[in-house]
Amino acid sequence: MTAIIDPPLLRVLIVEDEVDLRDAMIDYLHFDGCIASGVGSIAECAAWLENQDYEVIVLDIGLPDGDGLAALMPYIDRQRQAVVLATARGQIDDRVRGYECGGDAYLVKPVDLRELSSVIHRVASRLPAALNPPAPPPWILDTIGWRLVSPEGAAFSLTHLEMYLFKALAETPGQAAPRERIIRAMGHNPMTYDSRSLEILVRRLRRKASQTLGRELPLETVHGVGYAFLAEVSVLRR
Repeated sequence: MTAIIDPPLLRVLIVEDEVDLRDAMIDYLHFDGCIASGVGSIAECAAWLENQDYEVIVLDIGLPDGDGLAALMPYIDRQRQAVVLATARGQIDDRVRGYECGGDAYLVKPVDLRELSSVIHRVASRLPAALNPPAPPPWILDTIGWRLVSPEGAAFSLTHLEMYLFKALAETPGQAAPRERIIRAMGHNPMTYDSRSLEILVRRLRRKASQTLGRELPLETVHGVGYAFLAEVSVLRR
């Protein structure tokens, strides 16, 4: 029995109040191999930081409840975390203030998503690996016992369709698996399969995980594409 574990994924927090832009950033970063999450205000960011961690924060300055730079920079550990400022404020005084307050990079909206991803990976490269928090234990997809095991060691059984779904998701953890690929993995033809059945399967799976494990699955819907499992997965095979 061998465990195949992918390397830790770069965790990115997007602080952006424009919902469409925030969602576009998150979706693109998922495709680019990151675990991306998003919030839309200083208050939401503060609440998120109580229980989550990240390596790079993409920070808008003009947020609905205040100046993101002034309010959130004190919470950022510059030894372990990098900061990309993405804002509509493009004056030289704004740029200088951003860098003086600790920004690693300064992007002016509209932001090209390719450039954003490139900048995120560049600023993350300066972070000393030894100072990064240890990666959390992976989820375990047990293809022998047909079960999913949480990082805490709790487990629940999978049906054959749920197993095929997770196999497809485990191929690209942190990135979106297209609906068509998931449907084929379950043994169906995407041209004739009712995609609503997949939505029902995912909804039931989330509910079962919540009831059995006492926690939510890191299984996200990527609108217009498919689904993404936003955590490391160790696949156990014979």
